[in-house]
Amino acid sequence: MGMTENIMEKPSLGCKVEDIKGCRKRLYIEIPFEETVPEREKIVLDFAKKAKVAGFRVGKAPKEVVEKIYKKEIDRKTQNELLKLVYEKAIKAHNIEVVALIDLENVRYQPGEPFSFSAIIDTKPDFALPKYTDIPVPKEDAEIKPEEIDQAIESIMESKATFVDVHGRTVASGDFVVVSYVGTLDNQPLSKLLPTAGVMAKGENQWILIKEGVFLPGFTEQLIGMEAGQSKTFAISFPEDWFLEPLRGKVVTYTVELHAIKSKILPVLSDELTQEVAGLNKKEFMEAIEKSIKQSKESQARSRQKLKIIDYLLSSSDFSLPESEVEKEAEWLFRKVVVDMQQKGTPLAVLEEKKDEIYSKALIQARRKAKLHFLLEEIAKKENISVTKDDLAMAIHNQAIKQRMEPKQFLKKLPSEELNAIVNEVFNQKVLDFLLEKAKIEN
Repeated sequence: MGMTENIMEKPSLGCKVEDIKGCRKRLYIEIPFEETVPEREKIVLDFAKKAKVAGFRVGKAPKEVVEKIYKKEIDRKTQNELLKLVYEKAIKAHNIEVVALIDLENVRYQPGEPFSFSAIIDTKPDFALPKYTDIPVPKEDAEIKPEEIDQAIESIMESKATFVDVHGRTVASGDFVVVSYVGTLDNQPLSKLLPTAGVMAKGENQWILIKEGVFLPGFTEQLIGMEAGQSKTFAISFPEDWFLEPLRGKVVTYTVELHAIKSKILPVLSDELTQEVAGLNKKEFMEAIEKSIKQSKESQARSRQKLKIIDYLLSSSDFSLPESEVEKEAEWLFRKVVVDMQQKGTPLAVLEEKKDEIYSKALIQARRKAKLHFLLEEIAKKENISVTKDDLAMAIHNQAIKQRMEPKQFLKKLPSEELNAIVNEVFNQKVLDFLLEKAKIEN
C-alpha cells in the first residue's frame, strides 16, 4: 500500500487550525511514526535499484546496506515526500481552500516519533454574498449623433490625405511644417544632458502640425509667420507639471530651421474612395460606419453599467483578503507601471524616487481587483459560470488582431502572467455579463 492510500484510510492524521489574522492560518499537522514507514520503504527500494555499492552490481546491494550508506539522502527525500503528501491530505481532509502556502515550520522527522510540522497558509476568504440580482443600474444612452458619423468619416479621410508644398506665403495655423531643430539648456545640448528627452531635445526633418497645444508648449506658435528656408532661435519655458520631471520649470533654447510648409488636401468621399478603403460603395460604407459607431457606443454603455455593478458589489460586502494574493497582484501591477514609464523615457532616478508612491497605488488597485475576483468567483460557482475553450480562443484571437499577429504566434510569445490576466478578464466579463442581464435597469 502506498503512502497516499495509507494516509487517506487512517483516521490518525491530526490537523489543528490556528487563525493568525484575516485569511492567514497556521496548521499543526501530525501522523504516527508507523504511518511514515511505507513511504520510507518505497524510497529505500528506489535507492536500492540505482545504488552503486562497492562489491555489488548496480541495483544488487542488500537493502540494509543501501539504507546504511545513503541514510542522510533517504531521510531527506522521505521527509520531503511526507511533507508534500501529508500536507495535501490534511488540506483535503479538512476542506481547506488554500490560496497560497506561505511557509513550513518546525518539521520533525525522527525514528520512532510522530512526523509533525506546521504550515502557514493563506485561504480563500469566507463571506456571505450580497444580493446580486436586480442590482440597480442606470439606463445608458447609446444614440448616435450626426456629428459622430461626420467625425468618423473625417478620421478616415485624414488617413487618405495628401500633402502639397506651399509657396508664396508664411506659416499659418493648420499648416504642417518640416523642421530640424536643436535644444540647449544652460548652453549645453539637451540631447547630452538628458538623453531620454528624445524629440524634445532635437529633431531632423520632423513633421509638426501648427496648432496650439501640439508638441512642446509654445513651440508651434513661434513658427507662425516663418518662411521656408528661414531659421529662428527662441526659448521655451516648460511648466512645473511637465510629464518629464527633469524639464519641469526649465527654460530651453531652440534653434529651428524651417525646410518646408505643407498643406493637407483631403480626398472627396466617393464610391471610388470607399471601394478602395473598405471594398464598399458609398452607401454601404456609410451604413457600415453607422453600425460600427453603434456597436462601439453600446459596448461603452455596457462597460459603464458594469462599473456600476462592480461598485455595488464592492461596497455591499466587507471581508478580509489573502495578503499573499494581494501582494502578488500589486507586484504585477507595479512592474507593469514601471515598464510603461521606462518605455516613455522616465529616468531611473525618477522611478526610484516614485517607487513607493507607485507601489501604494498598485496595492490599492490590487485589493480592489482581488476582492472583486473572489466575489465574482463565488457568484460563478452558484450560477455554474465558467470560461470555455471557445471563450478563451476568441479573446486570444481578438488580442492577436490588435497586435497584428497570428493567434498561434501571439500565444507563443505571450508571457504566462499576461495569459493569466486574459483568462481572468474573460472570466470577469462573463460573470459581469450575467449580472447585467439580471440587473434592474433604471431610467
